[in-house]
Amino acid sequence: MFEAVISDATMFKKCIDAISTLIDEGEFIANEDGLMLRAMDPSQIAMVDFKLPKSAFESFSPTTSRIGLNVDDLSVLMNRVRAGEKLEMKLDEDKARLVLVFKGNSTRRFTMPLLDLGGNIPNEPKLEFESVVKLNGAFLKEALKDTQLVSSHVILNVRPDAFVITAHGDKGDVEIETKKDSKQIIESKVEKESRAMFPLDYMNDLLKNADSSTNVVLSLGTDKPMKLKYLIENAEVTYYLAPRIEEE
Repeated sequence: MFEAVISDATMFKKCIDAISTLIDEGEFIANEDGLMLRAMDPSQIAMVDFKLPKSAFESFSPTTSRIGLNVDDLSVLMNRVRAGEKLEMKLDEDKARLVLVFKGNSTRRFTMPLLDLGGNIPNEPKLEFESVVKLNGAFLKEALKDTQLVSSHVILNVRPDAFVITAHGDKGDVEIETKKDSKQIIESKVEKESRAMFPLDYMNDLLKNADSSTNVVLSLGTDKPMKLKYLIENAEVTYYLAPRIEEE
């Protein structure tokens, strides 16, 4: 039976926020490594791959379990977290429920019905990337706000000397060039210049939980799906997003 305790419930709330921005239901897998979830969004344009290692828990049972949940409902529940609370989770297989107990100044107990989602967990995409850039999350979010002024899509371009964000639309054009030696660029590895276009609404969703303390790693190839990864404390959140192929 799955049982786990997280000393900081706020951290787990951030994790669920990062997942729920892309999917409305999903199946968590609990095993000897920790808690993970991998799922496609309903449009099949993006994928989220979430991993919370066993070391992130105050206590964690090693029993392998599959926990299907309405992630939207879980996100709403986690919004009730109060500062300083501990979260205890327990799987009640007899009643097909997940029990969540918040412990702080008071003890609050919630139960959620399990979903039988069936199907297989999607495989992690096998992609080869030509460029990898690590940069400040808040900087990237602000840059995307600039591009929203003119377009619903953004072009990401990684060159050996710079990271360039551009957008084009009926209202005009935006170009944001950040040199490789800028303090906003933490690391840049370019085997070959890469350029691809992505929908801004998805980009904003993927970066919803990134802030000035977040290091975002972008892996790109020309007109290929993007891999975007960052940490929420000990949790690793990885997204894959399909590109929009630019018209000639």
